Amino acid sequence: MSHKIIDYFQSNKILNQTIAYQLPLDHNDANFRKIRIVITISQKYDRTKHANLDGFKEVILPESPNLLLYLQGGPGFGCAVPTSYTGITKVLLDEGYQIVWMDQRGTGGSTPIDYKTLSQHLSTTSVGDQLKTILNFRADSIVKDAELIRKELIGDAKWSSLGQSYGGFCSFTYLSLFPESLKQVFVTGGVPPIGFDVDSVYTQTYKRTTERNVHYYRKYPQDVARVVEICQYLKSNEVTLPDGGRLSVERFQQLGLNFGGFGGTDQVHSIVTSFWQNLETFKYPTIYTLTLVQNAMSFDTNVIYALFQEAIYCSGRIKSNWSADRLRYAPGNEKFQFNNNEIYFTGEMVYKSMFDDYIQLRQFKPLAYALHEKEEWNALYDTGMLQKLTWKDVPIVATTYYADQYVDFELTKDVKQQYLPSCNLRQYITNDLFHNGLRIDPERVLGSMFKLLDNDFD
Repeated sequence: MSHKIIDYFQSNKILNQTIAYQLPLDHNDANFRKIRIVITISQKYDRTKHANLDGFKEVILPESPNLLLYLQGGPGFGCAVPTSYTGITKVLLDEGYQIVWMDQRGTGGSTPIDYKTLSQHLSTTSVGDQLKTILNFRADSIVKDAELIRKELIGDAKWSSLGQSYGGFCSFTYLSLFPESLKQVFVTGGVPPIGFDVDSVYTQTYKRTTERNVHYYRKYPQDVARVVEICQYLKSNEVTLPDGGRLSVERFQQLGLNFGGFGGTDQVHSIVTSFWQNLETFKYPTIYTLTLVQNAMSFDTNVIYALFQEAIYCSGRIKSNWSADRLRYAPGNEKFQFNNNEIYFTGEMVYKSMFDDYIQLRQFKPLAYALHEKEEWNALYDTGMLQKLTWKDVPIVATTYYADQYVDFELTKDVKQQYLPSCNLRQYITNDLFHNGLRIDPERVLGSMFKLLDNDFD
């Protein structure tokens, strides 16, 4: 397996080494086309050990590595290389880990999924070719990438993993495929809804998003009328964003995706206020306000997030069939539709209209429809394996957020009862933090999980 060290530097007590691997696009055919997978290894900088080493020539690890693989949330997001000894990085390094930040295939420095790469570098032209190719970017392929990299770095030794959100989903796929490779598994806001179909997931997502809208309008009652006024304007006027995308009513409602993180309601209120003031003063939104709206979402820059939003729940024989789009019109969800009284923001959901509204997604519209029509999927989880794993085999520790808008608390509870009967899932459950709790308060989140890992239950 070929690799190249592409960056090496020391910054604020951290030694970072970035490595690019050439791995199979299709793990069932190792001789098929290769793609690039990038990792960055972060460890404490030790002047006596590292000052005279050339990190561009060889991978640098301690004599007895204690690696922890960080699996990013998403799907479709890469990892930021740490440059300061703070936050998640500091807590993990102080605990004695060396962190492996992996840009999952299709993200970050790894071979990306954008239209140019898909059509030119990966040589796909027809929708059928694109569908066949992009199915190699699911959690099982991500885990197989990680497993090859583990063997290259530390041979038969085990490593630990920390999965945030979708990274937690990948962690359970890892547990299903290669449990013998894992020393400890940490999951934050990311126990997957194993055994539940897509509609069950989005039924709960609409409930949680309704709760967040109720909270939002209680906090900012003036925004009830302002949001209606803005949506009326958007329904009556064709509004083009600075990048050429279209600001429809549905796209404006998608700002509610931010409700699931700390400070998200304040961010949305700020945009609503700016937009409403523009209409009051100028009768149209300014470039500044339109840029705020445009930059509040990441679907154009992270297209996998849109393409796989429902596919991550597909395992076995199942069809997503635009679940969020259909359930928007289910009884009880009327406020998620345009009306003149009170309009709810939507959440972590993907709609058909997005593939017209977002300029980068327009090219993927046929592929999106093909994904939502697909009925047979490879299995992402081995429930038999998960049920057999004991704490002695691989301890699993999770942080679960009671008010999580994205990964439902009730579904997480059911998964634990059904698929982890050996009680091999110790949970730190909190209603003080939201889905981004790991980033907001890593000392509390990681510290609580370390305590659960170290302490016996009597």
